[in-house]
Amino acid sequence: MSASSPCISICEVEDGRCIGCGRTETEIVEWRDYPEDKRIAIMDRLDREAANGGWLAADAFSDPATDA
Repeated sequence: MSASSPCISICEVEDGRCIGCGRTETEIVEWRDYPEDKRIAIMDRLDREAANGGWLAADAFSDPATDA
């Protein structure tokens, strides 16, 4: 069995996606059942998204206490 995973141990879902790895909730839940080629395809998609600025909003990590 392979251990391929994009998980970076920042496991918090926002708008249906993990803010750590970028996987959808469905991808996270079904990850262990996916064949390796599907995992690699998802990780490739995540890499492309990251290279294009990611899927998160620009202010996703802003601190509301310091935003005025």
